[in-house]
Amino acid sequence: MKKHKIGIIGGSGFIGSALAEYLKKSFRVKVLDKKYPPKNLEGKVEFEECDIRRYNEVKQVLNDVDLVIHAAIVQIPLINEEKKLGYEVNVKGTQNVCEVVESNPSIKGLLVAGSWHVFGERGLTGLIDEKFGFQPDKVEDRARLYALCKIAQETIVRLYDEMSEKTYGIIRMGTVLGEVMPEKTAANIFISRGLRGESITPYKNSMHRPMLYVDLNDVCKAYGSYAKKILNCEIGNAGSSLAHIVNLCWPEPVTVLELATLVKDLIVKYSKGRLKPKIEIIDAGKPSPFKVEDKKLMKVDAAKMSKFLGLNDLTSPKESVERIIRARLAKCQVDHIIKGSTRTCAES
Repeated sequence: MKKHKIGIIGGSGFIGSALAEYLKKSFRVKVLDKKYPPKNLEGKVEFEECDIRRYNEVKQVLNDVDLVIHAAIVQIPLINEEKKLGYEVNVKGTQNVCEVVESNPSIKGLLVAGSWHVFGERGLTGLIDEKFGFQPDKVEDRARLYALCKIAQETIVRLYDEMSEKTYGIIRMGTVLGEVMPEKTAANIFISRGLRGESITPYKNSMHRPMLYVDLNDVCKAYGSYAKKILNCEIGNAGSSLAHIVNLCWPEPVTVLELATLVKDLIVKYSKGRLKPKIEIIDAGKPSPFKVEDKKLMKVDAAKMSKFLGLNDLTSPKESVERIIRARLAKCQVDHIIKGSTRTCAES
């Protein structure tokens, strides 16, 4: 029996390429992006260049797939530097994808990479479930446009889900932790600085901000599970687009300062004390909207994630950071050996 084919828009990026690597074990995978996929995917998946802003191009490259995963996004900080590009890719691009999915009878549905930022970042209290609501003005200024775009994406996708017999699903992810995560995420900055022996530098105004995280491996499992449900026709029309939204986060929030401390402690542990990065709080002169006790006021409801996607044992942020640090230390050691040095990353 011929395997189903999944088209991943934005499949050359951090999340998209990980999904391609994982899903190719069970499906045929077609990566659609403006840039080529990483080398580990060469010869293992199909690739077609695609600009999500061009409807006819999107229509052409999706003409032979059974399911679409939409993971393309202009995110922070680029979205603040090129606002029009952010709108054209994040909003108009999503509209293009939805219209193509709806017009092609062979495509069974669409899965969109959502974000916990739709909830906002401050004033979060109680149990956060799928119907918690949108709070785009309760995020830091740097994240406001990104949050608005993720809300716009959800709105477009949910409207199509209400109108269509097909399934338009949304997986709202926590900030994703993985070995090759984007350079300018707090976790990557902290780990990179610590492994270079530099100070880890959270900002005073945001150090008590509660963050929601998810491990990249759990993200892959979630999309694999959801994709199989759609392709096997196991999801009916539930009468409400809310039924097709799932929150995918570690239930307990982690503050920026807790993350910095975790990174520091794990670097000391796995470098066997050769690296002892300090935590240096940076005061940028901005008022802080966050309090120490904020993280204790909220928790993510994991019931739907567990029941709908079958994910019962998520990887904790501590386990994720631990794996990333160990992998990067090991890579440093190998790199030094290749270059003819016996020193490890921690010693250099």
